[in-house]
Amino acid sequence: MGKLKSSRISRGVDDRRRAEILVLAPDDGVIGEITNALNVEHASRIVTDIGALRLALAARGADLLILDHTALIEEDMAHLCRSIRLTSSVAIIILVAADDSDYRIQMLEAGADECFVRSLGTREIKARVTGLLRRAAFGAGVLSMGRVLRFAGWSIDPHLRLLMDPDGRNIDLTAAEFDLLWAFCRNSGKTLSRRTLLTFTRVGAARPVDRSIDVHINRLRRKIEHDPHRPIFLRTVRLGGYVFTPRVEADLLPDLQRGRSP
Repeated sequence: MGKLKSSRISRGVDDRRRAEILVLAPDDGVIGEITNALNVEHASRIVTDIGALRLALAARGADLLILDHTALIEEDMAHLCRSIRLTSSVAIIILVAADDSDYRIQMLEAGADECFVRSLGTREIKARVTGLLRRAAFGAGVLSMGRVLRFAGWSIDPHLRLLMDPDGRNIDLTAAEFDLLWAFCRNSGKTLSRRTLLTFTRVGAARPVDRSIDVHINRLRRKIEHDPHRPIFLRTVRLGGYVFTPRVEADLLPDLQRGRSP
């Protein structure tokens, strides 16, 4: 079983908790450069096999997973993503060696939030990691939003990043799926183009943009629609994009409600 390795962490002046990033990859020069760049602001750990990855997730958890496809054969990567998605909504980035759009789409369909080539360069990879962590609510930005939104018996809580169905069950969403649904709820009744959705979520970082957005929309439909093939909530607008049809209402979060006068 691969040994868990801790990368050197540079100490900055910011005392906020560092994001925990777990990297499944061969411990080579490219991965070393990436983790060193990430460790300026975050805390990354490298594991070299799936067994060590699962042990690390169970023991300490993570805010973000970076999975290098060279760490295992390609057909196992999709299976790994799906198995992680059964129990976790942790943000997932997959690094690939070649710019293969079909493979990227396959990984997005399996549950990844981002998929791009490892040769992008450490600066761009670091920017994308930081952006995905920000969208996954690492930090205080989302915590400042004090309202739960409700539609057709469903509720979406930006404070906890939770979606609950009308029966009160928690529905597991990836970071990209949550961002999309939050954007739709805040713009109910408006047609949102794929380009607009990209600005809300940046889920189209792996080209082509339209296909990336569509993959996430289809996954979201499978989770919130009674019949994903005949959607009622998330409808396609021909040549326009998508529209979220339910009436959306806002509620104060419970902790704010408790602080109100009777």
